[in-house]
Amino acid sequence: MISDNKKIEIAKDFAKLHETPFAAWMPDKDYLSDDERYLAVYDNLIIGVYGDCYGINAEYDDDGELINEATEFEVEVDQFESKSDRSNLFFFEITSELTGAGKFIEDHGRHGDW
Repeated sequence: MISDNKKIEIAKDFAKLHETPFAAWMPDKDYLSDDERYLAVYDNLIIGVYGDCYGINAEYDDDGELINEATEFEVEVDQFESKSDRSNLFFFEITSELTGAGKFIEDHGRHGDW
């Protein structure tokens, strides 16, 4: 299972790509700490709140059934949200033991049924 420290690291890297501070685009909620807020960013990232999250290295058989779940993912940061004034693809990896999260992300991102 991916550790909270790794989730926070991924969320911080994602937040760095945005012009607006992440606290401004997070739900208005009282968080006990910045770490808790970053964990919420990670959860939102995974479920597609900030754009479709795609597993880029998943493998499928000829019938479209998943053989190996993804460990590498991408989310597009739109131009209007980006510090660089152009769209960016944000890549991240989940390389710890497989828990089905990759399959969940890939299934929903692949079919667009968030």
